[in-house]
Amino acid sequence: MAIEPAEAEEIRNHLLAYAGWDKVPDEVISAFCQSATKVELKRKRPVFRRGDPGPGLFLVKSGEFKLSLISSEGREQILYLAGPGKLIGEGFLPGDVMCAASAFAMSDGEVWRFDTEVVVKLLSQSEVMAFALMRHQAFRANRLIDLILDLSLRSVQRRLASFLYTLAIRSGAEQGKPHVIPRALDMNTVAARLGTVREEISRALNRMQREGILKLSRQEIVVLDLGALEAVTYE
Repeated sequence: MAIEPAEAEEIRNHLLAYAGWDKVPDEVISAFCQSATKVELKRKRPVFRRGDPGPGLFLVKSGEFKLSLISSEGREQILYLAGPGKLIGEGFLPGDVMCAASAFAMSDGEVWRFDTEVVVKLLSQSEVMAFALMRHQAFRANRLIDLILDLSLRSVQRRLASFLYTLAIRSGAEQGKPHVIPRALDMNTVAARLGTVREEISRALNRMQREGILKLSRQEIVVLDLGALEAVTYE
């Protein structure tokens, strides 16, 4: 689906939130934005699947998406979640390279797709754009290395404490004050993000509640002791 000029401007604004894109020449970033095609996806539908030829670069317009791996037994490892304004670069590949992970819609949503050949042509015209996109891909690669570190060297409780601590800090938590984290993600999704199963998440949450770090309810998690939560991440 072709895009309207207003959408091209919306894409530009999202890109300018990433480091380096503000230095990309106007004619190059305009051509990039105008090359987008809009794709509408229903909940649970794939953007691309592991083993597919690379379909291009994606930018989320609306909804929430996940990049994940699924084992032959059906167990899922979520690599990251992507909401509006987030780039999904794992499909930006040479034509003879297959996707190593799958991307799915977690809700009804829309993405903009940028064809690989068009992107490569524009990158050849702008070193600045090449470095801006390289910076994003390097960030994603580094986050995946961090995930491997977590899965291989940290206990479930440490992973969960780190996850909750990050959510709390991002939403304005302060030392010495209780802080509420709404339960926006279901337990299965949290488990899939942290490389475990929901029973292990439940046990870790209950353990931290017994230790006076958290207070749990169906709707929210209250962080009672932010410093103690941070300390668990280093145990």
